[in-house]
Amino acid sequence: MSEFEKDLNLPDRVAQFLEAGPEAHATQVALARLNQRLAASLPPIIHYGRIANTRIGEVWVAASAEGLFRVDFDIEEEGLKIDLSQKGRFRPLYAPEQISSYLTAVAEYLRGERTRLDLPVDLRALTPFQRSVLLAARAVPRGQVATYAEIAQRVGKPRAFRAVGQALRHNPIPIVLPCHRVISSDGTLGGYGGALGSQRKIELLKLEGVILG
Repeated sequence: MSEFEKDLNLPDRVAQFLEAGPEAHATQVALARLNQRLAASLPPIIHYGRIANTRIGEVWVAASAEGLFRVDFDIEEEGLKIDLSQKGRFRPLYAPEQISSYLTAVAEYLRGERTRLDLPVDLRALTPFQRSVLLAARAVPRGQVATYAEIAQRVGKPRAFRAVGQALRHNPIPIVLPCHRVISSDGTLGGYGGALGSQRKIELLKLEGVILG
């Protein structure tokens, strides 16, 4: 091979050398570190999926790496994504296969095939008061109810039953954090999310044997 031909092949030979030599490994390590840093700088991902045709209609379920982040109904997917992003704090991604265990658990509960939902929850977006109220609601056993005033007592704010009601009304993880088990002191249902909130609350209480029918 002439010197001229060797010069023409030089870029290919250099590329082959770099691919085979230690420099190539160093480059791969650097790229991996760069990708890790870029991923760490982005908002955390929230995966979500849909459960169709349940006894309370279409249900959306979303979860982070820490646990359930959202259970929702009466909402379009685009609206859900906007809500999940929380002004750019999180990255919503439709990936039901990533949260299949959550989707299966909620679906089975609504079909009456499961009686407990001991699932991890991610409440980082809530205030300490909201978290305390929702965890107090979670402590109400299946088949029983508590009043807003009782929940207020349990969280150490006996006069804050109206604030308790608001925290429960804006519960981001209903069914799993069973705000439907909290009713008014006069025996009425109290508020519940969505346009068909009262009927949905009745259906859940029927499922759990609190209301007959």
